[in-house]
Amino acid sequence: MKAKKIVTAEILSNREIAKGIMELKLEAPEVASSAKPGQFVNVYTGDNALLLPRPISICDAEGSVLTLVYAVVGRGTQWFSECCTGQLLRVSTPLGNGYDLSVVKAGDTALLIGGGIGVCPLIKLAKVLTAKGVAVRAAMGFRDEPFLVEEMKAIGAEVAVATDSGRVGYRGTALAAAMDAGMDCEHWFSCGPKVMLKFVAEEAKRRGRDAQISMEERMGCGYGACVGCVVDIRIEGQEEPVRKKVCKDGPVFRGSEVIFHE
Repeated sequence: MKAKKIVTAEILSNREIAKGIMELKLEAPEVASSAKPGQFVNVYTGDNALLLPRPISICDAEGSVLTLVYAVVGRGTQWFSECCTGQLLRVSTPLGNGYDLSVVKAGDTALLIGGGIGVCPLIKLAKVLTAKGVAVRAAMGFRDEPFLVEEMKAIGAEVAVATDSGRVGYRGTALAAAMDAGMDCEHWFSCGPKVMLKFVAEEAKRRGRDAQISMEERMGCGYGACVGCVVDIRIEGQEEPVRKKVCKDGPVFRGSEVIFHE
């Protein structure tokens, strides 16, 4: 396993693709070449008052270009949103364990369910699955304004869009939209808010599947040192759950393993 390190990446573009949602493209060959679907990177601000890095899921990685899509929700992401083309950022090499694609083979079908900013890592996942000969169906849920939908369609995926407001597509959740469209597949992959992942895991189990879910816990360090992003994991044959770190042991877990507390 390669040691994780921090590299300097040049901003190629940084633009708003929906209200409060930014797409950041970086020239980062060492990061892009090793990125796997479901992994994330730590991105550092140039503000000394903001010491902790911001973990951002890898949306796409092609050639030497790394694409990150993030929501502007605080001081750190606000700082990123004001960065310009040509500016340099410090970025870690890929972190965490991504989706396990060894269980998928050509001719299989895969259902990708994303909610909000959780749709972002599904772009890279859809590309890799499609390249393996897997038929991809994607359900993408948003509060009001969709993004990355055309990118998903361009990959060749069958897409269902859901919005809470009903402004676009199905009015309701991404999971409900997928089930309403008859999108059940052999393999389930998901990323999004915890409450969504809970229902995805339960529905997958009801249908005899075991969804791979990417948790979006708040991370402090992103390296497993601060123990700020733990989740309880069910281990077969063991009575007590095990606490695992989303940043180091995840962010992807089996839906059947995660204990969702009310």
